[in-house]
Amino acid sequence: MNNSLEENMAEKNQLTEEKYHKMKETEADLVRDLQAVVKDPTQEKDLSAAIFKNHQKWLQIIMPNYSTKIHLGIVNAYDNDTRYQSYYDDKAGKGATKILSKIVKEHLEK
Repeated sequence: MNNSLEENMAEKNQLTEEKYHKMKETEADLVRDLQAVVKDPTQEKDLSAAIFKNHQKWLQIIMPNYSTKIHLGIVNAYDNDTRYQSYYDDKAGKGATKILSKIVKEHLEK
């Protein structure tokens, strides 16, 4: 999930420069909101919809075949793969991956 991986994903999916920038912007919004919840857990209720939508939007940009089933599978991988845990926890703070996983699962169950 570092820049080279993102660039590879963009090339593989033939993302336009516009979509690539949208992907980066969406990720920045997601990380910002996760940071806010890590810092102040009382904000989770207010930010959970935005966190879910930004994660969903990010996946839809890089995965034209997006589905809620795929989304759930990815989040389950976050729970079991330390690389994902490190990625979000390093960017947004310790525990961010668990928060993201919880929020996504709650929204997918609706």
